[in-house]
Amino acid sequence: MSQNQIETIEEPTIESLEEDESTSEGSILEIGKQKISWQRIVLMLFAGISVIVVILIFIFILVNGLQVIPEVGFIKFLFGTSWNPAADQYGILHGIIGTVMVVLIAMVVAVPISISCSIYMSEIAPQRIRKILKPSVEMLASIPSIVYGFFGLFILVPAVKYIFGLPTGENALSGGLILAIMVIPTIVSITDDAIRAVPSSFREASLALGATKWQTIRKVVLPAALSGITVAVILAFGRAIGETMAVLMVAGGASQIPKPFFNILVPVDPLTAIIARELGEAAQGDTQFHALFGIAIVLFMITFVVNLTGDLIIKRFTKKFRGA
Repeated sequence: MSQNQIETIEEPTIESLEEDESTSEGSILEIGKQKISWQRIVLMLFAGISVIVVILIFIFILVNGLQVIPEVGFIKFLFGTSWNPAADQYGILHGIIGTVMVVLIAMVVAVPISISCSIYMSEIAPQRIRKILKPSVEMLASIPSIVYGFFGLFILVPAVKYIFGLPTGENALSGGLILAIMVIPTIVSITDDAIRAVPSSFREASLALGATKWQTIRKVVLPAALSGITVAVILAFGRAIGETMAVLMVAGGASQIPKPFFNILVPVDPLTAIIARELGEAAQGDTQFHALFGIAIVLFMITFVVNLTGDLIIKRFTKKFRGA
């Protein structure tokens, strides 16, 4: 480089640095003040569709269902033991009890089996076995509920009738078992993803401290994946409580309260079965029509309470695991 070229190189002055800094700040401000594009508006609208749909469904059910209170009465509707539209009797206590029985049986059977299956697939099974089990379990979720109903009616119901020596196998136990089969894929799939999402460093640290494989799974992996497992159980509960056709076909459809209360071998009539069976016969605007929508409100509230409880459990165990 020649002497003339060296002399032409100017050192940056304070004024030039301040000008460059102000220019960059102005560019940043201009970027922050960009106009809201139509793409952003469209994406925001699509994101809000689910919320809007839920609100509209709830309003529609609420408007039609609340009319049953002045027509029947809140106490008679919720705690009445007789459902007989011909006699203007619209008590749904037996339906609530039948729904709770069937769903509890399903969850008691499905949750241990599903979590055990997920642990085996994610932590123990070789990769070649996992490649077979995972699609097979998930394929169960694609089977229509009416097919499950046929399976329960012609296979499960006769088996329950024969094993327990009953006059009929259409009862709460059959309904709970068929629901358990239906919700197992949901729990297995989500629980498997939750367990596999636990960082490998957790397992390595536990094994390095001398824990066995089972101790690592039980005391490290499962607590770390507890929030995902809880979500899986809640979603399965939501599907179980809202399932209709399979329960309608195998639960018995008897408008009665089991005696004794914990007897799972008697026919029951879950709330969803009542709606599916009688909605086609109800004239729009009459008491029976409003009573069926009242049942929908009860189902909605049960699901809401379960989801809220699940969220509280997730927060509590997450804080406990993190030591907060």
